Amino acid sequence: MTSVAPRSRSLLLALIAVSLAGTVDVAEFLVTRAAMFTDAPSRAAGSVIGLALWAALLAVASARYLRGERRGSRATTLGLAGLVAAGNVGLAAIHLKAGVGGLRPTVGGILGILALVLALASRDR
Repeated sequence: MTSVAPRSRSLLLALIAVSLAGTVDVAEFLVTRAAMFTDAPSRAAGSVIGLALWAALLAVASARYLRGERRGSRATTLGLAGLVAAGNVGLAAIHLKAGVGGLRPTVGGILGILALVLALASRDR
């Protein structure tokens, strides 16, 4: 285990905030659309996977911030941030093309990109 550099600590704190926002957004989406689990189960499953990815990114970033760098923690952070970014940007693009969804998918896409940028920047070497 190694300690996290001061610059990386502030970036990780920002990543924690972004991950928390993404997690809360998807959780709120699922809670307010409980009927989706019976009406559109594949859509609900995708949202549950998105929630799990955001929550995992939140957990890994928090662990790095609180406990320092551990073997594989940077790679895990980057992998999860990449998945979150790809999923949210893809979801935003689909919603924009279809002309549905309002602001929420766009905000999700921005949060996903921001998470990836912060994860890349926090790779203190």
